[in-house]
Amino acid sequence: MKRTKALPYLMMLGLAFGSGACSDDKLDEINTNPNSPEQAPLLLLMPQVTVGAAFSVSGTDLAWYSAVFTEMTTGVHAQFEQADKRSNGSFVSTATSNNWNDIYAGQLQDLDYMIAKGSTGEEAGAWRYVGIAKVLKAYNLSVATDLFGRVPYTEANKPSVTLKPAYDPQQQIYQGLNALLDDAILDLAKESNKVPGASDFFYAGDAAKWTKAAYALKARLANHLSKRDPNGSAAAVLAALPKAFASSADNLTFSRYAATAIGENPWFQEENDRGHFAVSTSFYNLLRNIPATAATDPNPADNDPRISFLIDPVRRVVGGPIVGAPNGTAVNDQGGTIYSRVSRNVINATAAQPIITFAELKFIEAEARLRTGDRAGAYEAYVTGVNTDLTARGASTSVSTSTTAASQAFRDRVFMGAAGLTQQAIIQQKYISLFIYQSIEAYNDYRRTGFPTLSNPKNSVFFPRRFPYPQSEIATNSENVPNTTIANGVWWDDGTED
Repeated sequence: MKRTKALPYLMMLGLAFGSGACSDDKLDEINTNPNSPEQAPLLLLMPQVTVGAAFSVSGTDLAWYSAVFTEMTTGVHAQFEQADKRSNGSFVSTATSNNWNDIYAGQLQDLDYMIAKGSTGEEAGAWRYVGIAKVLKAYNLSVATDLFGRVPYTEANKPSVTLKPAYDPQQQIYQGLNALLDDAILDLAKESNKVPGASDFFYAGDAAKWTKAAYALKARLANHLSKRDPNGSAAAVLAALPKAFASSADNLTFSRYAATAIGENPWFQEENDRGHFAVSTSFYNLLRNIPATAATDPNPADNDPRISFLIDPVRRVVGGPIVGAPNGTAVNDQGGTIYSRVSRNVINATAAQPIITFAELKFIEAEARLRTGDRAGAYEAYVTGVNTDLTARGASTSVSTSTTAASQAFRDRVFMGAAGLTQQAIIQQKYISLFIYQSIEAYNDYRRTGFPTLSNPKNSVFFPRRFPYPQSEIATNSENVPNTTIANGVWWDDGTED
């Protein structure tokens, strides 16, 4: 069982249990060697799976490639430059092996173990652990199936059954994920003989918040089905949302990174140490309300007030120019001397990493209500989503109270009224709110809706509509790996499984 990947982080964070008031029993559990024949306790596994959900699943290559493909960023060095330019062999099976293993050999294996141990195993009755593990399992699997399509589910991590698990249809996986989240909600409501507390790096064992997160994930997954079942997906979204997040205080966010060599936010490590991506011209121009390929801005009065919060000038020189990198044609700029980078307000060593947010849910609600014809309700949710993100980016006060022409022009453009609200407007504002850590969800949205408009000229050659299966699976489980290409959509995208 792969339990060592996150241990350096846990040691660096002091296991987040606090330095005092720790019982002998707790210390015995903490000191258990997870790689010995003795089975690891739930207390030790909880911090590992919460770190892994943020760091390994949504904090590295899967998210970085998604950001390039959705033109939040532009690849300006190494594999991300090659992927941005669709170079031959740039986005192949070797690109996803590490993340696949992190999900299957790491996260899901540990989560399945936690569920079994806490429900019927040595620590039976630890329902809080079981419920949390089921929510995290649903999240991990949702990322896997949304990016790859068919993946192992019913036979995954069952070596006593098979070492070569079948790949389940995505439609069935989605049904299973909803059932898993329903089970998690029931488990979280049970009396638990153990509570994770500070070892849970998201909510410190708060059952109410984890229950809200389960409903939030149900709403997100339901909205992914908008192309397959517009009305049914909208109804499922609106049924889940009242029990999901009530404000940004409920956000599922990882905020335990530290300014040490092994504890930094992985996006910061990538940007600061390797310099593989810059801010895309497409993203910068969207904030300026001009076409993605436009060279000048004829009406800067309506520029988005979040620009300076989200994007740093070239070389991070105060007062210097912001220069976006054109997708598909940017020159190599590993040193950051030509193009702008994501602001240090957003990417820094200790920056919090959101997984699901209240703002995202309001945009999901707006989209669902628009599908039902409830324009007034859709617009109300949309306005709340925009204002929530403006607040998070430090721009709410200037926008709501300023009397300048610029602020008024921005308000007139973004707050267009219920009659003028479109799916494109909702997705564009959601896309800005997802920048940069929720790029996987932006990639899902683009495949569902076609928004925002992208500009990479290489998209005419092909746009990756799914991620390639890893070489490790092709080598060891080839008879079950689906015969498909990255040009084919997943089931909720194009209606076919392969």
